[in-house]
Amino acid sequence: MKIIIKLGGSLLAKGRELLRFLSDYAKKNVLSFVIIPGGGPFVEPIKKFSDRISDDTAHWMAVLAMHQYGLFLADDELDIPLVESVEELKNAGHICIVLPYKILKDDDCLPHTWDVTSDTIAAFIARESGEKSFIKVTDVDGILNENGILIKRINAKELIEQELKGCVDAELPRFLLQNKMSCVIVNGNVPKRIIDVIEGQETLCTKLVSNSEN
Repeated sequence: MKIIIKLGGSLLAKGRELLRFLSDYAKKNVLSFVIIPGGGPFVEPIKKFSDRISDDTAHWMAVLAMHQYGLFLADDELDIPLVESVEELKNAGHICIVLPYKILKDDDCLPHTWDVTSDTIAAFIARESGEKSFIKVTDVDGILNENGILIKRINAKELIEQELKGCVDAELPRFLLQNKMSCVIVNGNVPKRIIDVIEGQETLCTKLVSNSEN
């Protein structure tokens, strides 16, 4: 079984440490982790002059920002392999980092807007690899309601209808609904919570589902 993990750019400072932690866990438990890097600080310069470039150009530049974070994460003694196709992904070992540009170019079905970021791209890659869910590891506990209280579980349709400003991109709830997928959002500053999610244990997180059965 492959576990798709989107590692947010907000965790860049401890990203390599998290990868070492996850790599050790995957080896011990005979699991396969697919790491999809966020854009983080690498995408900020693109946003600053996005009014001077087309949406198409901004989209592909932002995707390549994910590559920069992926290369940064891989520049470590762990020597984690980088993969650039779905076929490579299927044959990867206990852990790998995805560079998504070629995968997205081969199937250019996602909208070219800032509503689509690495969240939706992670969901897309999960779908292409045959998985129905992924874990979004970020620097917050999950999605909060209007009173600042953590929402433990919410349907993607509700998230759209309530127009909650959360820690996921605007397209992700729609993509999850269309593909009957789910996503768990968890704080990577507490690595044990990631393991709790993987093992199905109770922990602080938000589960974003696409129907009542997820």
